[in-house]
Amino acid sequence: MRPGENVRQAIDRIGAALAQALGTRAVCIAVYGSAASDEFAPGHSDVNLLLVLQEVAFGDLRVVGATLAREATPELRIATPLVVTPHFLKDARDSFPIELDDIRARHRLLHGDDLLSAIHVRADRLREQVEREARGKLLRLRALVVHRPPDETVQVSLSSLVAVLGVIERALLRGAAADQERGATLSAEVERHGGTRLRALPSLRAMREGRTAWPTGADLNDLLVDVLREVELLVRYVDAAER
Repeated sequence: MRPGENVRQAIDRIGAALAQALGTRAVCIAVYGSAASDEFAPGHSDVNLLLVLQEVAFGDLRVVGATLAREATPELRIATPLVVTPHFLKDARDSFPIELDDIRARHRLLHGDDLLSAIHVRADRLREQVEREARGKLLRLRALVVHRPPDETVQVSLSSLVAVLGVIERALLRGAAADQERGATLSAEVERHGGTRLRALPSLRAMREGRTAWPTGADLNDLLVDVLREVELLVRYVDAAER
């Protein structure tokens, strides 16, 4: 769901406070990610801010921290903001293509010039990072099974997987006209490629948002079995997309 009006107003207030505190040093201040889209889950989603400053000085970072501490409210989960320069924003496109492409697609300007809409990343760089993200998540899930921490830790890890899957989906399917025309989703594309129905991965979003209860104990192990199998199918799909 989109952030409610009270959340939007609180974010606008924080953006205005940061702009006032930083003065002319702030080139662009924006909120990005779920809080700038229709995927915001109150009580679960972080509010992500990006600040583009002419130069990033020690004093500026301290001002940002003090301002956020002063303006924070219990209702908003403000993540540590990204504080960069215009040069960093331009030069990091090869290093963080997924993140920057996602910021370009899902942001709302709070102050200054919209430098984010002009971000352009190379498709090959985007796909390379998608493969790293998918394979890395598979390896971390396997490590989770090896150590099998308490249920709550497993639930948090699976909840974080939802956000990663959303980023991978947007990176793979954004800009693909054929996919957009048929309303493709990552789950549907993986199902089509693998020839099997995905059940575990689509269910994680409802659990993360509190619409479905998390399983525990042996039932949580069963969910892990299915998630691992489906993430392996995702990796195979990404490999095929690379080719």
